[in-house]
Amino acid sequence: MANNNNSLCIIGHEKSETNLKLLEEAKKRFGSVFFVPIDGIGIGLNEKFSISYRVSDILKFKAVFPRIPRQFCSYAYQLLSLFPEDTYMPIKPISLLLADERFFLLTVLRKRGISTLNLHLTRSSKAAYRIIEEGKYPLVIRAPEKKTGVVVKNATEAKSIINALGSLDQPIMIEDVVKDMISIYVAEPDVIASVKKKTKEKDVVFAHGKLKNQKINLETQHLALDAAKAVEAGVARIDISLNGNPRVINVQLDPDLIAPSKATGINIPEKTIASIYENYKAHRQKPTLMKFFEDAKSIMKDVLKTKQLI
Repeated sequence: MANNNNSLCIIGHEKSETNLKLLEEAKKRFGSVFFVPIDGIGIGLNEKFSISYRVSDILKFKAVFPRIPRQFCSYAYQLLSLFPEDTYMPIKPISLLLADERFFLLTVLRKRGISTLNLHLTRSSKAAYRIIEEGKYPLVIRAPEKKTGVVVKNATEAKSIINALGSLDQPIMIEDVVKDMISIYVAEPDVIASVKKKTKEKDVVFAHGKLKNQKINLETQHLALDAAKAVEAGVARIDISLNGNPRVINVQLDPDLIAPSKATGINIPEKTIASIYENYKAHRQKPTLMKFFEDAKSIMKDVLKTKQLI
């Protein structure tokens, strides 16, 4: 049952089928639910910060759920950083900044102890030539801003693609080919669903395909949860390669939830909102609990001081 004292703002790009379903589920739990297109938001730096959509003050919402595509991540980081510290966000502003560029995202994950796909990034064709000399074929070569990559089987094919990207003055990303990929939907603290994508494309990472339900072991579940936690995202889709040891390929913060729900028979939007609501309630209780522990620490210090004086 909805609690009228609680409010949720979903910030996204458009009212997609997924966002509409999330709105529907959110209305069952939150007293006030509002969808705001990120393009329609105005940010003000006057005497006080202001974030508004039409005549609505977005700062009044107690919880904000960002559903923001990658191309808006940098702007979204600036926007979300202006909210009061006690605003609950299942996806933190820093999460969006990390997700802005895939190479940087995987670099941060690797630094934080998460196993990731091997990949290289360069702006120089000469540097790319050196990388492919040491690479194990087949490899995928792509421009970071382009989802579609080209699978190359040997150095001759690789140099042809590198030269094409170099002539366009594009950065060059070279990575391992993924043959066995699963996508895991995380809603803190649980894995709520996982699917495998079947596609005819050689580069499966961003290709369209048919999804089917996929069971995963505890090791892979823990990897997905650890990856989401490492980028401070309580809600995310974690793409993992099962070629050899499980490795993270990508983290998606605004994934489609309709197709995987149909594939698994699990209402992923419902479970996502349920997670957000429960974590929001826990977040609202934290200030009281923190004050209690601070008071308890103060009492203990007084007790210790008294004992020392006796």
